[in-house]
Amino acid sequence: MKPIMMLPRFIVALLTASLIIHADENGATIKLFNGKDLSNWVIMGKQEGWQVKDGVIRSEGGKGGHWLRSKDKYQDFIFKVEWRVSKGGNSGVYIRSADKGQPWETGYEIQISNEPRDDLHCTGSLYGFFPVKPRPDESADKWHTFEIHCKGTKIKIIADGVTCVNADQSKHEKAKFKPLVGYVGLQDSHSPAGHYVEYRNVTLKALKK
Repeated sequence: MKPIMMLPRFIVALLTASLIIHADENGATIKLFNGKDLSNWVIMGKQEGWQVKDGVIRSEGGKGGHWLRSKDKYQDFIFKVEWRVSKGGNSGVYIRSADKGQPWETGYEIQISNEPRDDLHCTGSLYGFFPVKPRPDESADKWHTFEIHCKGTKIKIIADGVTCVNADQSKHEKAKFKPLVGYVGLQDSHSPAGHYVEYRNVTLKALKK
């Protein structure tokens, strides 16, 4: 029986470190919402416009919450969020936005709504820039998912597991001037009193440049 060769400890350590770096080269998945409070967010409106209860972020219409933004800026990433909105409600998710000005103008808004709208302004669209195809489920009072992929000038929106937008902003006359880095965010209930929007399981994975 041949003796078992023992690798020097420093070689084992190097191999382990190499595996860790390779596994994490795209960055770890970050929980932007810890399920308890808004400590990972900057409130860009009135604090009373936001509530956290039972692992859910909630905004009610008419309370001036405006939006929540991430503390850090991101360039290439996969941003996931579950959301639910009232019948006739209006909200959205922001990507690559600035902390000054309107986030849907400085970056993009992925629309959340079940109001009658065209494909350029409905749920899942890159609002005003890229329409959906096919049209996502817009049912009220039901949990839905967005998975948003940003890599360079390319943006993909997956709503409830189905790709509804696959865009390249460099080929759009106006969108080509949009920044490739910025904050991600959650819009408040952009509707009158009596409406709501809720979010949960909000995560982000930074991608290798």
